[in-house]
Amino acid sequence: MTTITENDKYVLNAIFNPNYPLDFDKEPTSSDLTDSKDDKQSLEIKKLEEEGVRLAEQNRLDEAIEHFSQAILLNAQNPSAYNNRAQAYQLQNKTEEAMADLTKSIDLCSTENRHQKTLSLALTQRGILHRVLDNEKASLEDFTQAAELGSAFAKQQVLLSNPYAAACNQMLSKMMKELSHSS
Repeated sequence: MTTITENDKYVLNAIFNPNYPLDFDKEPTSSDLTDSKDDKQSLEIKKLEEEGVRLAEQNRLDEAIEHFSQAILLNAQNPSAYNNRAQAYQLQNKTEEAMADLTKSIDLCSTENRHQKTLSLALTQRGILHRVLDNEKASLEDFTQAAELGSAFAKQQVLLSNPYAAACNQMLSKMMKELSHSS
């Protein structure tokens, strides 16, 4: 099996997270996995996740979900596998399943600092889902937490939800339009 390059990871991030800025940090990999005394199991989980990502990239979402599910069966404490499976569910418009996996990923991440990148991504994705479901309060809570963890996209969403910032942005846009028309 070939290794995924950094460029491949950025492309996959753009596919899985179309609303994120292109320079958003790379997707967490199985290096985020809970430590395991069984290296063979950790390697198997890593292979399953990488293959799942590859399948998702080819729009073979059912097969990708199966790979992520197998990784979860091998280590149910792996927040990355839940996060990856949630992304595939989102691509299938399975909002309830995606929400459940994101919440599980967040719960698993919240117990240890080493999963902060996965936690940031899961909170951001769940914030987007809450927004889609018109639950602005929960959306803002998730975006705020993700922003505190360093998510540029979440920071942007928090700023845009501030009515004063929104009014300033609106006035600035209006002024820029007027300036461009007066030239």
